[in-house]
Amino acid sequence: MSPDVRTIVIIIHFLGVLLMAAPFYALVVVNERARFGAPPGYNTDRYMEQMITSQAIRCYAYLGVVLVTGLVLAAGQKGFGWGGLLANWVLLLKWVAVAALLGLLSYIHFSLQPKVNALLAQLRPGELLSDDRKPVLMGLRTRRKRMAGTCLFLVFSALLLGVRLVSQLNWIAFVVLIALSGLFAWRVFKTGVRWGWV
Repeated sequence: MSPDVRTIVIIIHFLGVLLMAAPFYALVVVNERARFGAPPGYNTDRYMEQMITSQAIRCYAYLGVVLVTGLVLAAGQKGFGWGGLLANWVLLLKWVAVAALLGLLSYIHFSLQPKVNALLAQLRPGELLSDDRKPVLMGLRTRRKRMAGTCLFLVFSALLLGVRLVSQLNWIAFVVLIALSGLFAWRVFKTGVRWGWV
């Protein structure tokens, strides 16, 4: 692969990773919704859930781009080839992270989200969710929020594994960055980081 083609593939790969920030913004959205304090209802909640439902489709597209460009970059590495895709422990961990992301995204999109949407579909404009259905909705949302936090950590981990792969990042720095990624994902899960990094 020529250096110019490789650079273009790397740019596309990083753009795909950048656009996989969906778990971060999903956590921000649900934390901002919690700040309203109003009970679940047609207007606010249907709008929020529509954004979250649509985001999953975009995530599949971005994840596909990341997967394809990652394969092209790995296979195009001089002296590496397709056989090295499973032989390198960093690439193997990236495979695990991508597979886990795909699995969590699919579970949320095909199992949890339809249940949330079905609960809210029973509402008419201006109507609030009944008291007997609120705990069900809150339970589904809490589970989805935990999974979004996990997805965010997996996106960070896959990115750091890619950096480790191309730059031979020091082990200690790599472990520290993974730990900081976990702390940041937990922080976003808990508070929504209203001020950016904090």
